[in-house]
Amino acid sequence: MSTQLSRRRFFKQSLYSAGTTAALGATGLGAMSFSRLAMANSTAKLKVIFAVIPDGFGVDAYAGFNDGLWFPKTNAQESTNFELNEMSRHLGSYAQQALFLRGLIVGSGTGGHNAWQTILRDSNSSHTSIDLVLADALPGSQPALKRIYSGPHAMVGAAWNISYQNKVMLLPEDNPYQLFDQVYGNYQAPGQAQAVLADNSHIFDPVQEDIKSLQSALGASEKNKLELHLGAVEQVVSDIRNTLAPVGACDLAGATPASELAIHSADHRDAVTEAHANIVASALSCGMSRVATLQIGRSADPVVIKSVSSTRNPHDCAHRYGNVNEWKDSRAWYIHKVRYLLDRLAAYPDPDVEGASLLDHSLVVLTSEMADGAPEHMQDVPVSLIGGASGLLNNGLGSGRFLNLSSQGNRQHWKLGQCTDMQRLWATIARAAGTSVPWSGDNTPLSGIFTNV
Repeated sequence: MSTQLSRRRFFKQSLYSAGTTAALGATGLGAMSFSRLAMANSTAKLKVIFAVIPDGFGVDAYAGFNDGLWFPKTNAQESTNFELNEMSRHLGSYAQQALFLRGLIVGSGTGGHNAWQTILRDSNSSHTSIDLVLADALPGSQPALKRIYSGPHAMVGAAWNISYQNKVMLLPEDNPYQLFDQVYGNYQAPGQAQAVLADNSHIFDPVQEDIKSLQSALGASEKNKLELHLGAVEQVVSDIRNTLAPVGACDLAGATPASELAIHSADHRDAVTEAHANIVASALSCGMSRVATLQIGRSADPVVIKSVSSTRNPHDCAHRYGNVNEWKDSRAWYIHKVRYLLDRLAAYPDPDVEGASLLDHSLVVLTSEMADGAPEHMQDVPVSLIGGASGLLNNGLGSGRFLNLSSQGNRQHWKLGQCTDMQRLWATIARAAGTSVPWSGDNTPLSGIFTNV
């Protein structure tokens, strides 16, 4: 233990001496307890969070990325021995708590942006979405709150939203101040939030231009080594953050959005998205709700991500209208925001199990309304299940796991061959949570995902 602490202290001192104090402050919000034995406690209550990003994961080959950006690299149908891909490695250490699923199809597999109507629903897009099905089965302490529906920048330009009550599309709350008010009530205009929330700096911000210049001068092999090294530095920052004291349960200070955020502006895109994640994590830690949907932007996302491109929106980046770095970096930005959500879930205590983090008893479902944003298809749509899930998730016991569901498929597709309807995955999650989906069609549960199904 003393060796581990000394090593972390060394890394911490080195990073601070490199001028990264502000960056560490921006990310040093919470901790993951080293003791998680309480997961076996009979009072544990599962929480489920759907994190849906727009315009796909870039799974198709492009510009030398012949395996796409997302799926872990392995020839096995099921394995804990795989190599993370260009984009999936941005999950950082949380990849060790993840089950990466492949072989899923949404609807017909074609239809592009129309799939926002289907992604969380039955294959016929005619019934209540899975998040609301689970909300009925997993009530929090405030049944009126039911499921938290957060949508940073999801209402810009068009209402293309993913949550449904029967055939009625529901609107997410895209204003973090209003979302805070919905959750906590008696909302007062916030003062200046903690500096760590208002400061959206990243550890590499001071040398971002130098990194880009260096990348452009390197060959493919050297560039890959550089990116692996940068990823290792980010992981050290994550490790240091996870040694800090956890936040308290129902922490309103940590959930309060910074003042004067322009909620639809690209200038505040990072801050607004992270403010939503703060509120979701805090509310779940309060026990107010046990189900949340975080829709980050909307399909054909029109809001510029300035750290990627000041002129080209992420939808056009996904279409590869710009250079390969814009394609990669736009996809990675969303995963960094999901990782921020995971950071918050790891930082907050579970409301029911003493000594456990919220992430220990949460299942985070990461997906998109399409697989790849260039041809706009829904063939081989990735889904990753992340978190402790109260011990229910078969995620490799701390090593991460890959599972191709094609062998359990109920569909034949001209390109994929045998594949599995997304509807069956939602039915399986419902079964694991102790309920069922009220949908017609094939709801046969899939094996190998949960310990209780």
